[in-house]
Amino acid sequence: MSKYIEIFSIAYILLLMHIDNRKELLYRTAFKMFLTKHFESVTISDIENATGMTRGAITYYAKNKMGLFKAVVKHYIIDKQNINYKFDPNQPTFKDFIDAYLNGVRCTMSGMQRLIDELDAKNASRSYLFLLLQIRMYFPDLHDEYLTNRNREMGIWTVKISEAIQRGELKPDIDIIECAEQYVYLFYGQALYDSLLSGLDVERLRRGMYNSYKLMKTKETPNPMNPLISQS
Repeated sequence: MSKYIEIFSIAYILLLMHIDNRKELLYRTAFKMFLTKHFESVTISDIENATGMTRGAITYYAKNKMGLFKAVVKHYIIDKQNINYKFDPNQPTFKDFIDAYLNGVRCTMSGMQRLIDELDAKNASRSYLFLLLQIRMYFPDLHDEYLTNRNREMGIWTVKISEAIQRGELKPDIDIIECAEQYVYLFYGQALYDSLLSGLDVERLRRGMYNSYKLMKTKETPNPMNPLISQS
């Protein structure tokens, strides 16, 4: 009896793996199509041809094209852009936090590029921004989730700036909210500008954030291991 249970368990695991692989194939293919084409111009027949899956198999994962669009956007944009999953915000200094944030941006960009590997960086950036506009146009509930992520990101910058002020790393008289907005706008502004060129230049963004940091920091930054002892 135990042998049959073991065989059944292995078969069930393989089935789940097969289902997951088919779901990933569907989501990945549909995401590429929604990136490169307008939502209204993508058809279920297009997705059938691109994936080799039947309509019945596709509707197993999403009832219709709208449901599929929402599922892939949730999977590849809303969830993956959640700042809590992009990097560890608990860093010893604010400058370390900036570096961790930018490394998270780079990793997210690399993962997105692998998904749409047939597009160059410039077209990938443009397509991504165009997709965000479609989300706002057709799916206000998803847009609200996206904005929730952005507000959460603003909140984390605010907290980290406040903590840096408390430990003496940043000047005590700076406006915390305005400074947090400045960092967030630096990222989104450059992402938009660079999408018209060759894609987001993370190192250029790093230089911009470092320049802002230099203007905000105190003359002597405390040692994070011992806030009472300043670094020379």
